[in-house]
Amino acid sequence: MLAASDRRVYVVEPEGPEEWFEELKKEAEVIFLYPEKALTPEEVRKVVSDATAMIITSRCGVSAEDMEHAKSLGIISKCGARPSNVDIDAATKKGIAVTFTPGANSTTVAEFAVMMMMACLRRLNLLIDMVAKDEWRSPYTMGRELRDKVVGLVGYGAIGREVARRLEGYDCQVLAYDPYYKKGDEPRCVTFIDDLKRLITQSDVISIHCMLTDETYHLLSDKEFAMMKPTAVVVNTARGPIIDEEALARALKEEKIWGAAIDVYAEEPAKSTHPLVGLKNAILTPHVAGWTEETIMREVGGAVKSVLAYLRGEEIPGLINPDYAKHRRA
Repeated sequence: MLAASDRRVYVVEPEGPEEWFEELKKEAEVIFLYPEKALTPEEVRKVVSDATAMIITSRCGVSAEDMEHAKSLGIISKCGARPSNVDIDAATKKGIAVTFTPGANSTTVAEFAVMMMMACLRRLNLLIDMVAKDEWRSPYTMGRELRDKVVGLVGYGAIGREVARRLEGYDCQVLAYDPYYKKGDEPRCVTFIDDLKRLITQSDVISIHCMLTDETYHLLSDKEFAMMKPTAVVVNTARGPIIDEEALARALKEEKIWGAAIDVYAEEPAKSTHPLVGLKNAILTPHVAGWTEETIMREVGGAVKSVLAYLRGEEIPGLINPDYAKHRRA
């Protein structure tokens, strides 16, 4: 293991003040990067070639090609959810540990998802605009309650479970679809189903909480929107490509569904030319479901603990690829 003076930890786009990394500074040189835009591939490779460890967010991707430039890189620690922006298989083969901070944002994202359900049902975006434009309520802006609605959760991990617990207080019936979840002690309002089509056709609100994989890419597209109730609301606080955005835009323009509340996009940051921008029945936010002081403290703290454990030769919390050790250079 390198001496502390030879270890360099790159923190790309720090989510908290530098004081939160004080413990890490005792073990390595900590280099903070504050790029105005996401790092280019060339910039990422410069970091990869010099770093002992990296702490990143969802904006900094590390590909298999990037990892070919690694010399002493031993760990990539992502603040937040399991990374879809890091090639984990390539990291394993290169002997690089990859970590995340499971559960750090569960409460925050769950609260936000439920808030988005209610905001969409009440057409909150239009109501706010009406006051600013000296307008008043209209028949179109009459909303609907969340109470007693059937809410379909696509994915029932840590965030999905927190959403279900909150919906129980609104007397909702929750349908949960997650082929990989092992049932535990769940709220009484939850019913597990193994048929996504049934969830889509029966739900008043459909909320996405699964990971982005080849299997879930464009999980909701034209066919699925056509099956939904005309009063259905779609909420996505997971990953943008799980929903076919062009298909969703068509469904909203043709008012095949009531509305959508979207916090994540296929390409981020989303631009003003995005197909959902300007639609009256779409509420759009800039990937902030997990963006609270409490969550950021937990995410940064978890990422720092993972890197410290690696540097100290201890068991690494949040480790995704334990087989990395089989390929680690001596």
